[in-house]
Amino acid sequence: MFSCFKDRAFLKRFFSIALPVMLSAFVTFLVSFLDNIMVGTVSNTAVSGVYAANQVTYLYDLAIFGALEGAGIFIQQFNGNNDELNIKNCFRFKIIVLIIFLLLVIPLTYILGPKLITFYSKNYINFDLIYKEGTDYLKVIIISYIPFSIGYIYSTSLRELGKTKYAMYSSIIAVGSNTLLNALFIFGFKQGAIGAAIATIISRTLEMIFLIFICHFKKFEFCNHTFKDFKIDRKLYKHILSKSYLLFINEIGFAVGNILQTLAFSQRDGVLSAISILSTITNIIMILIQGLSTGIGVIVGNDLGQGDFNKALDDNKKLNLLGFYMALFTGLILISLSSVLPNAFKEVDMPQKVIATKLIIIYGTLLFANTLAVSTYYTLKAGGKTFLTLLLDTIFMLAVYVPVSWILASYTNLSIVYIYLIVRSLDILKMGLGLFLVGRKSWLNNLTIRKEV
Repeated sequence: MFSCFKDRAFLKRFFSIALPVMLSAFVTFLVSFLDNIMVGTVSNTAVSGVYAANQVTYLYDLAIFGALEGAGIFIQQFNGNNDELNIKNCFRFKIIVLIIFLLLVIPLTYILGPKLITFYSKNYINFDLIYKEGTDYLKVIIISYIPFSIGYIYSTSLRELGKTKYAMYSSIIAVGSNTLLNALFIFGFKQGAIGAAIATIISRTLEMIFLIFICHFKKFEFCNHTFKDFKIDRKLYKHILSKSYLLFINEIGFAVGNILQTLAFSQRDGVLSAISILSTITNIIMILIQGLSTGIGVIVGNDLGQGDFNKALDDNKKLNLLGFYMALFTGLILISLSSVLPNAFKEVDMPQKVIATKLIIIYGTLLFANTLAVSTYYTLKAGGKTFLTLLLDTIFMLAVYVPVSWILASYTNLSIVYIYLIVRSLDILKMGLGLFLVGRKSWLNNLTIRKEV
């Protein structure tokens, strides 16, 4: 039960990979948290409007993650096989996908984003104010998608190679500049929520510049001479696409499901700010999830790329146990601070702060189940079992979480607290399904020896 703490070599390897990712995730969380805190000093409608607009950004982030993570699986396994040429080819694949993605998705986001904001805020008396705050913010924040996306292909490639400290440095640059610029534009220039968006654009651009510079200056495997000899390995790209399209569908489907679930919660009048507080504070889970998922991807992916399946099984067991204990610890912290954190949002009404406190307690209590479910997802992904990841993530979301959320919201008089408790309890079922799928061991695959490559 405590074997993960006895293997010092394993712990040293995991934390050398995961700690920089966790610190980077904490910095990213801090950016979002400070944004919301500073916007929260403007008005309650600003908090609600920015939250609704950020759901569009959330959808974009998951979409680009899904579009590129197929290549990430191969980078992790090629790294285990010390295949620098194909690591470069995977990075070129990311570049091509990114260009296509930006050209298609940003215009769609600009057109369809306001409709999503309408769905979130239509039940509120001050709908017009929330809609205006949200759409004004969205029209500016869309620009940040470009530097964020370019920086993203560099930062994810660094993490997939286990070089996580440089992505951490870039995040520190982002949070430092974002904090100072937020204060300048929101309070100094009195730009309100728009000021927060402008600050984000500038900080993301600085982050992107740092990542591009450091990766090419250090001549890391994935970008060294990548642009000088930009060839397309058709067989490899076909192979990556065979894994990527289901991952892309999964991320889009999961994002849509998550939005539908949140929309169900928002059917209860006067809870949007409480949900916004919950979303902001519980983003701290990214500290745990990103560190754990990167550790699984790099460690288990490298084991699989080397063809050492026994080591992959042993490392994965230790990672699951480590994730479980980390989740318990993080959950206790959230619970202990649940009544304090909402008070940071000064302009939010006290009843919504009380609701937010109860939701945070529920989230922290059931965090262990969510974390184990996520760890099994990344195990399946590391082995290229993309259909099983789709089953565990999107299909479970759309077939279980969303219907239960809407049934409870539409056909019962339960408060948002009890609805959220029931929905979060479903994480236990998802955890059980994930552990069952991983236990079948079908994910033990070496993708680097496929004939297509």
